Amino acid sequence: MIVNPWSASALTIDLLSAGLSGVTAIQTGSLLFSSKSRIDQQGEVLTSRENRMYLAFWLGAVLLGIRFLAWPLFYLVLHSFIPEIEGAMCIFGTRNMLPILTRFLELLKPALFFVGLVWLALFRLERFSTRTGKGLPAGRSICFLLLLCSLAALVDSIGNATLWIRSSAELSVSCCTTVTDIPSRFTVWMPLSLFGPTYEKPLWFLFYALNLATVGLLFFTWKQLDKVHLPVLLFILAALAAFTNGILTIIAYIEVIAPRLMQLPFHHCLYCMVQKVLDAPVFVALFILGTSAALAVVFVWIFSHSWARKTALISTVRSLLMTGCLCLSGSVLMISIHLLIPVFR
Repeated sequence: MIVNPWSASALTIDLLSAGLSGVTAIQTGSLLFSSKSRIDQQGEVLTSRENRMYLAFWLGAVLLGIRFLAWPLFYLVLHSFIPEIEGAMCIFGTRNMLPILTRFLELLKPALFFVGLVWLALFRLERFSTRTGKGLPAGRSICFLLLLCSLAALVDSIGNATLWIRSSAELSVSCCTTVTDIPSRFTVWMPLSLFGPTYEKPLWFLFYALNLATVGLLFFTWKQLDKVHLPVLLFILAALAAFTNGILTIIAYIEVIAPRLMQLPFHHCLYCMVQKVLDAPVFVALFILGTSAALAVVFVWIFSHSWARKTALISTVRSLLMTGCLCLSGSVLMISIHLLIPVFR
């Protein structure tokens, strides 16, 4: 194990949250798979179940808060390993110590963040639910998602702890230039096939056009919430736009944004961009939060429209849509300022 203040802190947090994840999963599972239905329960039994449910829910809220904060800490620890690992020049290199485990964790973390965001929105709604819908009762649908989150958090915590324990300064790795800067990198396939060898300018145009269209659609959907009926079709369109925009923005980050902001025309490493560009972690975080909020709207509606009070549901959807608008537009604005700074020098 490579011991430094970052890795020691992360290992402690991961071990503690692994225990909290296990407790939350057991508590939630016992509520979800209990043999008696809520209709059959009366008096003190129902009150006891309600208390256990809210205990599990607050455990889940604390757990998700810890795991959300552990996501950037994960990369800070990998960054602290760079001087220790031979051949590593950025986080891309240190993640190759145990590449299969690290890549799995890098996929798990955004998935946990998204599902956790949906669950937190449902938790807020559950406090105002009518419990009279024809679909799944509020408690069962939220317990199901919380069980999924707690199991994912358990895997994430154990995986992180395993990575920190097995890290070694004796390992040698290959870094980003051997993958991100080769002509056959996978992110260049789509723009090259669509626009040809001079794909940079069309990709910039598509990046701005799709981001602005997504923000506009989110704002339009937000305005339509004043109508009598919730614009469900717009929720779906907004989610599809956010998903498409997310994929294209990631490709644009790698192919044109990172090289321009780092002033390294032939270097396409996102990890280097986050390290070299001072505010890159901020606009990347805004992009992730904005995209997740826009995607969460339709899932929140699917899970809650049958039992949530309409006023509470509209308020929650409004918050998610406005979060998506502000975060995505803020991310694009920060990138635009970087592009304009050399013009005014």
